[in-house]
Amino acid sequence: MHFLADLFYVLLGGFLVGELADRLRLPRLIGMIGAGVLLGPHFLDLFSSPLYAISAEVRMLALLVILLKAGLGLDKEKILAQGSVAIRLGFLPAVTEATVVAVATRWMFGWEWLYCWLLAWIICAASPAVIVPMMLHLKAKGWGVDKGIPDLILAGGTMSDATAVTMFGIFLAWASEGGQSGVLQQLGSIPVQVTGGVLLGYLAGKLGRWLLCQISLTTGVMQDLVVAGSLGLLLILGGSLLPYSDFLAVMVMGFVILETDPVLARRLRVELDTVWVVAQILLFVLIGAAVNLDIVASAGLRGLAIVGLGLAVGRWLGIFASTWGSIITLRERVFMVVGDMAKATVQAAIGGIPLAMGLPYGEEILAIAVLSILITAPLGALGTVTLAPRMLARGKVDPTRVTVSKDHCFLVAVDGLAASRVALEKAGAMARECDARIVVLHVAAGEVDPELQGDLELIRDISHEFTVRYGSEAEIIAEVAGDVSADYIFLGKTNCSRSEGTSPGSVSGEVTEATDIPVILVDEHEGADAFREAPG
Repeated sequence: MHFLADLFYVLLGGFLVGELADRLRLPRLIGMIGAGVLLGPHFLDLFSSPLYAISAEVRMLALLVILLKAGLGLDKEKILAQGSVAIRLGFLPAVTEATVVAVATRWMFGWEWLYCWLLAWIICAASPAVIVPMMLHLKAKGWGVDKGIPDLILAGGTMSDATAVTMFGIFLAWASEGGQSGVLQQLGSIPVQVTGGVLLGYLAGKLGRWLLCQISLTTGVMQDLVVAGSLGLLLILGGSLLPYSDFLAVMVMGFVILETDPVLARRLRVELDTVWVVAQILLFVLIGAAVNLDIVASAGLRGLAIVGLGLAVGRWLGIFASTWGSIITLRERVFMVVGDMAKATVQAAIGGIPLAMGLPYGEEILAIAVLSILITAPLGALGTVTLAPRMLARGKVDPTRVTVSKDHCFLVAVDGLAASRVALEKAGAMARECDARIVVLHVAAGEVDPELQGDLELIRDISHEFTVRYGSEAEIIAEVAGDVSADYIFLGKTNCSRSEGTSPGSVSGEVTEATDIPVILVDEHEGADAFREAPG
């Protein structure tokens, strides 16, 4: 029962504080991280030990969802159009930031160089947990999509993490062994990590499409998601056994599915959007709960200065060097520095390893790593949302790459006759498919027939409103459809009081001439399945 109570606190607390942040025009994830800090051990201490024991695994599952979502939305053409920029973004920002952090640590704390670099490779990694959802949000809004700015940050950031984690492993081995043997072999593992991630991700994507499409292993979209998620989980698990970047492999798997089967990719994206509603709460609340404020306080102003210098000098230089000679403008480069600054996932995962291994300065390393999460995750998320409209051009959203959400509205003109009931029934069937609302309009010449209200029982499970207007039937229908931003106008054929179809003089013909909104004409005699869209 303790775990169920923990789950209740995480989901409800994360949702409520996330919504509060949204009402304050802040990114929801800032509220969710804050909820984790509030509910965690340093304030209310509501979580039990079992939750902390599996916290890392739960965060990884949530991260799997967002990495797969990112791969299913990558735009190959936009990345290729920028030439080698994405490749340079894969290592230059991490290397320059790590260099600045190492030098600053040596200067401020006086540690041996080995441990300065150990801290540096922890700090320089960007967080896919924060950056990926923010970049997908920008793509859904159209900010920076013409030049592929969100795609460059997604691709470069993932490869950058592979560089940082690999270099951390190299310096951790040196520190634990007390020597510097096998330097070339260790450095050679960086391209192996990236190449292995791309190769295994490609194979997993091909295997996923074969299982889901060619042999029809599944019978529904949720089953498709189970298979794709299982393959992604296998890539995550394999990352601890084989030398490849598991984060990069999951993203590449999603990208391969997108390139080979856009229909399957779209279906998976829709389901992942639904799963992400819960997964993001788990991810960010548990990241917040992992923040140890006592350790953060011990880092002090020097720790804050190290993190700040790494971002303000190192990452700035890395982003500008990576985009040198490209068509990316100065304002867009500044935005990329902010959009790529957030830290959380990697720091939470490896920040405590030196302390656990009993290495010198392990407690200080953990303190600065946690401080980097607390400072950069909210600032990166907030800065991305705030600066995107000011520094990026808004382009056309590509619905084949991201899920474009829209509130649909249908207008149904009713007159109490059988044809309008069939039109209302057809509109209801379509509304259930896309969760649309329905405006039921009756253009009256006198008293309103009470039976019209009874017809609304056909759509009682759909959000709807009933309105009565007086005047010219065609003019009123066109006017109300525009006022409510209707996607379609539904008419029964007997509404065409002067002649059949959409011929001149018919009500539907006049409506079609008066508005650009498509008119769906439903045949009373052939039933709800017989309908066509009038030209318009």
